Amino acid sequence: PAGAVAALNADLPALRPEELARVLDTASAFPRAFLSDAAGTGTTLLSAAPGQELLPRFGVGSRARHRASGAVELRPDGVDSVRQDVDTGEDLRAALALGVGPRTAAAAARLLIPGQ
Repeated sequence: PAGAVAALNADLPALRPEELARVLDTASAFPRAFLSDAAGTGTTLLSAAPGQELLPRFGVGSRARHRASGAVELRPDGVDSVRQDVDTGEDLRAALALGVGPRTAAAAARLLIPGQ
């Protein structure tokens, strides 16, 4: 690609624009880079500099695959909203604790059973 590109997971309901900007700024220093999810096994963002292929390897265990593919693992502080994807009820509770929009909060209230 002529410009830098990034792939971002869609299941980041607590995403904060300023945190995403910080991750993208950090990623711009590397040919290819990724951010692991809060669980430490997946990937929430993968980026490639101009002229580099993105080479996505998303899915279960993607952190190890992205690292093995040569992408640099980013470790910026204070970007929890970009790392907190939602794969389980526990993940959703963690995202809710970070803060989500009103529609997500309303949907979560209907889905989650207290104490489970």
